[in-house]
Amino acid sequence: MNVEMMEKNIRNLVKSVFAAILILGIYVAICITANGETLKVMTGAIEKCAVLGGKSAEAHSHATIKTSSGSYLISSVSSCSVGSDVTIFVKRGILYFNTIYVAEIK
Repeated sequence: MNVEMMEKNIRNLVKSVFAAILILGIYVAICITANGETLKVMTGAIEKCAVLGGKSAEAHSHATIKTSSGSYLISSVSSCSVGSDVTIFVKRGILYFNTIYVAEIK
């Protein structure tokens, strides 16, 4: 009776592991195919420029942007100048549920 119970437990464990691997595989497939997908396009204006990074890292130019809807966001911009109009692309990240904001000067 003990051997039968152990065999049943092993079968259940194998089924659970297979189901977990299958679910993870589906999630990875969704993440790979949707990576970089543009979810929304907004417009805005740069309100403040800052350089992040110092001697130990590369300096990165970041801008505080006020969107046309009135909300604020921070994004990396290649050549930051206060008052410049920007187009903001809201994109899907590699983990599917996170979002990335990409700003380009018009």
